[in-house]
Amino acid sequence: MNQHYKSYLLITGILLLSYACTYNKGETVNPAGCTTVIENVSFSVDVQPVLTTNCASAGCHSGNTPEGNLNLEASKSYAALSKPGKGYIDTDNPHYSVLYSSMVSTSDPMPPVGRQPLSACDMKKIEVWMKEGALDN
Repeated sequence: MNQHYKSYLLITGILLLSYACTYNKGETVNPAGCTTVIENVSFSVDVQPVLTTNCASAGCHSGNTPEGNLNLEASKSYAALSKPGKGYIDTDNPHYSVLYSSMVSTSDPMPPVGRQPLSACDMKKIEVWMKEGALDN
């Protein structure tokens, strides 16, 4: 095989793998439908119930081996989401956070296809919580 062709295949393979293994922060859809004014969001009162109901169920983000190694049970979720370097929370631009982007993703949505998607108001609560500083309150 020609050396240039081998190099081309190697570079193409590396690019495809790197693309497949990266998180596409730009892949978001703005949910419509929540006309409620949401402010002063509390993690324990407003956000955690959404996570508990929609994410921290058996076989998903709970238990000893949670999906994506992200446990969203009430006693563990805030620490897991706020872990430095993970990008789950972005207080400057919530739409680019892993948490928010996963909720509105068209290709790999959370909750996954087949489960009830989050309501627009639940997504807005999570967005506002991040905008307000993502406090553990």
